[in-house]
Amino acid sequence: MRPLKFLSWFDKNTIDYSTGCRMPADVWADFNRTRVFKDTRLRKYAAPFPPVELMQITSGLTDVSDFASHGADFWMALSEASPKPLSEYDSILDFGCGCGRLARMFKGYTGYLAGCDIDHRLVSWCSKALKYMDVKLSSVKPPIPFNDNTFWAIISISIFSHLTESSQDQFLQELNRVCRPGGRLFLTIHGKRALERAVSEPRIKEMLGVDEELFQAASKKFAGGQHGFILQQGHLTITGANKVSEKEILTEPYDYGITFIPEFYLHNHWTQWFNIIDHRVGAIHDFQDIVVLEPKKV
Repeated sequence: MRPLKFLSWFDKNTIDYSTGCRMPADVWADFNRTRVFKDTRLRKYAAPFPPVELMQITSGLTDVSDFASHGADFWMALSEASPKPLSEYDSILDFGCGCGRLARMFKGYTGYLAGCDIDHRLVSWCSKALKYMDVKLSSVKPPIPFNDNTFWAIISISIFSHLTESSQDQFLQELNRVCRPGGRLFLTIHGKRALERAVSEPRIKEMLGVDEELFQAASKKFAGGQHGFILQQGHLTITGANKVSEKEILTEPYDYGITFIPEFYLHNHWTQWFNIIDHRVGAIHDFQDIVVLEPKKV
């Protein structure tokens, strides 16, 4: 693993805040997590924050410092999983970018950064606020609006942890299509650590908000090495054709929920499209795993 470079905040001759994500990973994470809130003069070097209502629907968070801290945590976990600094990939896709919890951390990036999401409200805000990112509206089904072999790195946080098996397969194939040969994908899932905590910690079970009978059924599938999906009745679940209106987020049926994926399943199923390079259990908040992949290309 590549060692992370640690620098003191007080080394004024070394740190150039304007370089943003090209700083050493830990310094940039600390800047976004704490320093920018301690010294308001530094705010100009950080990316803008989304409105509270957008933060809340994507993360459940309503405080900008908590939102920033989550982004910094993602940044560090991904940096530790990557064979090189994230800023050194020439092209990156944030698949399911939301309102920029991770994308904010790419301020100062000099390559091609793209993002996509199925929620037009989030895409609209990112397009206006994060000028360094090419953000596009996508659908609940492929294709996504990018050409073949476009990206050297693809990152997806908290997307494959919510998909049905059918939707998962469609988008795994799609991400294989848009990733360059030799590229890297960093996809998060709910694996054994997430399931352990959901079983043993009532607070986690309450946060997930899932039906107990469905949870037990998904747990049984997980134990048998299968994909375990639990449908949630939330704002992204549409069980029938709806009339299209400007206020609607989605315009076609879609099942959204909580998904638990065992390691056996990854090696038995995901390897149709990818080589598994690394699997970091509980890498994000001691909950979600990061699966590092390389596309299988002809």
